[in-house]
Amino acid sequence: MVLATALLGASLPAAEHAERERNTELATAELERVATEAARLAAQNDPIESRYAPARTVIEVAVPQPTLTDGGRLIIECDRLVWQPVDGRNRTVDSDVPIHVASPVRISDRTRLRLSFVRIGGQAVVHVERARVEKRSRNQTARARRIAAFRRRVPV
Repeated sequence: MVLATALLGASLPAAEHAERERNTELATAELERVATEAARLAAQNDPIESRYAPARTVIEVAVPQPTLTDGGRLIIECDRLVWQPVDGRNRTVDSDVPIHVASPVRISDRTRLRLSFVRIGGQAVVHVERARVEKRSRNQTARARRIAAFRRRVPV
């Protein structure tokens, strides 16, 4: 029993390190997917003023679920995509197109994001926001809807 406890104690730091690295790689892949979708949206469409119906897409991102470590969260800010682990260094992913958010989006669970290619202040940007999904009925697929503050053009 003492030997088993000693072996577990000796191997636990290595297992924690391996999980932190795994979580960082998975989270970085999710952020790279956001950057790739933003670039694809910008490459295939023309930006229009945000008050009109812009080209958009909805993607789902997931934060790695930790088992030995404390995990972390994804943060999307203007022109910044970051994995912020509880322990360790942040990892930033660069985007080829400008990213815009009304306020920082902090993601700690599976979340749907709406990416819209718009023109804000004369600059073409991909606007990112959380997508709320309406419940499904038998004959209807889920669809994203805009947050009430944006529908009514209320400043956020």
